[in-house]
Amino acid sequence: MTIFKSYCKGSTSAAVLGELICNTLKESIVQADYDQTAIDMAGEMQLSHPPFSGNRSNMEKHILTSLAEENVDNFMTYIHNPRKHFERCIRENVEKYILTEKRSKILTMIEGNIKVKEQRVSHAVHTATNTVKNKNGDTNMWLRELSSALKDELKFAEKHFSDFCDITDFDFIKEEVRKDLANRIIEINRSLSNVSLLDMKQFMERPDEILIKHFCDCCWVQCPFCKAICTNTMEGHKHNVPFHRPKGINGCHFKDTVEFWIDVCTTSVTSNGWFYPSHESEDKYILKEYRKVGPGFADWSITPDLSELPYWKWFVCRFQEDLERYYDLKFQRIGEIPTEWMKFTKQQAIESLKKI
Repeated sequence: MTIFKSYCKGSTSAAVLGELICNTLKESIVQADYDQTAIDMAGEMQLSHPPFSGNRSNMEKHILTSLAEENVDNFMTYIHNPRKHFERCIRENVEKYILTEKRSKILTMIEGNIKVKEQRVSHAVHTATNTVKNKNGDTNMWLRELSSALKDELKFAEKHFSDFCDITDFDFIKEEVRKDLANRIIEINRSLSNVSLLDMKQFMERPDEILIKHFCDCCWVQCPFCKAICTNTMEGHKHNVPFHRPKGINGCHFKDTVEFWIDVCTTSVTSNGWFYPSHESEDKYILKEYRKVGPGFADWSITPDLSELPYWKWFVCRFQEDLERYYDLKFQRIGEIPTEWMKFTKQQAIESLKKI
């Protein structure tokens, strides 16, 4: 309707073309702005949001700190399906960041990115105009030059404007585009300021997806004894972790009993004791020769070590009854919780995570 009115008022072809170009670019500018803002938000959160300011091990420390305040069900998701728990935590952190903590900052990002796109279009129009004037080109050349200048920034196809071959005043069309573009930018800023920033459908790749890709595209193999997550990042690596856990956390128990196996892996692998790889297996192996089991064990490097995180000892004591109900097992007899484990406070447990 606006374009039709322009014709009725006797507007020149250049003015109409300028309006058409800006109308076409408006949607592309909005999409490009959302996409750049998603990247900027992810980068900003990695710089300033503590759970994301480091590698996955640092994030795990924050997750475990948070879990200390929660129920055993969330712990069980983390223990048995850690990637799912990490992804959920990333999404929740991003949602909180967007909706509450940094809304005004993100709006500033959006406005800044829109301003950059406006400047890019203005520069592309200026470049196209100078090129056509220097080469005595026509409208088609001007449109090709504009499209070429914008190809890495915005979607713009010059073939949609083939009916404007009579334009000769390219300085005029340059000013028309700039003027109309400024009005479109005002419209875009006004509309975006009223849109929920959590309208993730607008992002080609959402900020939480960018962060999930960054933190989660890595090794998720878990220790066959205690389910600690491998932290090795080398190609073709042996799986290892800096700190293992009491095996009962994984539901490990002594065959044909209901008694938890609470030894920590790094202590167990110094032993000549034996174990069954699974409760269905009839074959038993010496603990220090666990690699002989084959797949699932052979690619792990569990270094004998007496250093252990108080966090997991506190966890076993804090959630003793929950763990017994969850696995239908008991911390009794050979699986009895050592008295010294009960001395750890939650604060000491959380402080011990700094070793990660």
